[in-house]
Amino acid sequence: MALNLNRYVPSFSLQIGGVPQPELIKAIISIEVDESIENASTFTFNINEGFDKKTQKFKWLDSKILDPEKGDDVEINLGYATHVSRSSDPLIVGRITALSPSFPSSGTPTLSVQGLDHSFILQRSNAEKRKAFKDKSYQDIIKEIAGAKNLGLDGVEKKIIKPCEMIVQNDKESDYKFIKRLADRIGYEFFVRNRQIYFRNPMDNSKEVLILEWGREILSFSPRMSTAKVVSEVKVRGHNQKDPSKPIVGIATTSDLGFKEPEAISGAEGLESFQNKAFESDSPPCSEEDAKNMARALLIKANNSLIEGSCECIGIPEMRAGTNIRIVGVGKRFSGRYYIKSIKHTLGDGGYTMSLNVRRGGSGVV
Repeated sequence: MALNLNRYVPSFSLQIGGVPQPELIKAIISIEVDESIENASTFTFNINEGFDKKTQKFKWLDSKILDPEKGDDVEINLGYATHVSRSSDPLIVGRITALSPSFPSSGTPTLSVQGLDHSFILQRSNAEKRKAFKDKSYQDIIKEIAGAKNLGLDGVEKKIIKPCEMIVQNDKESDYKFIKRLADRIGYEFFVRNRQIYFRNPMDNSKEVLILEWGREILSFSPRMSTAKVVSEVKVRGHNQKDPSKPIVGIATTSDLGFKEPEAISGAEGLESFQNKAFESDSPPCSEEDAKNMARALLIKANNSLIEGSCECIGIPEMRAGTNIRIVGVGKRFSGRYYIKSIKHTLGDGGYTMSLNVRRGGSGVV
């Protein structure tokens, strides 16, 4: 994706309930969208409140447009004057969940409007008794939950994975925590974006969407390399009900990492001494294939933590959590492909900027 540098004036669009809000946009003094693949994504916009002294009424504080109980969708796009419109893939689609007014001793009152993406629908406690899913794949389970919550499945992995035993959703365990537990077991990502559930293999090896250079697009970059959590082998053991004398064992090694980056090696391959980790799960494996999948998930998660860092750069609306970028100009060891775990888009007095949290499962060969 080519980076369009012909953008000078930050801008944004906002719709509530499918209706553009030009008057509200004029009152907004700053806006922030915080997108993550590990937690619910959020948005916040701050408004200069209007107060009519004659009627003693506030323009926005008591407006039905911003009523959290109304439940209208909020759709936000950020960009520049030459490049912002209502996109088919908005930066965030969510709902207002909180209003925080401020009445200072002097000056204009302000109103902070906060909201969450549609994952909040899944975060309410399960009011039903424990639910059991028998002879159903992970995809079937998610499809059932998504249908009940009116969410789509565009981001759900197409490859069918079927557990070897009945899956139980605990009493009072929210759908969000339940799906997250399933994702963690097999090393998948789980998040909600624009009314769609994403349940997929991590995309650390996917193609970079942009190249960012320190001193150009990148304002600051603070990476940290640590081998403390990196391992070369993970072994998962479990009880074998059919034959207790032969425990279920699954082993994952460096050949299971799938790390692919020219002129770089994975964290595990770079270790001078062999490290391994035995793992006893609270949710033990029920087959050798299940144990192997769990071991692979744990190995990849450990190695993806080799390099983690934060990055500040100019605002680029195409940048999303769950995609890769290539960072260059920071030395051979630290230059390379990075996966965006979370990204905060901020538009305010300081212009349009972004804060990224990134990870990398390998390093450049020095």
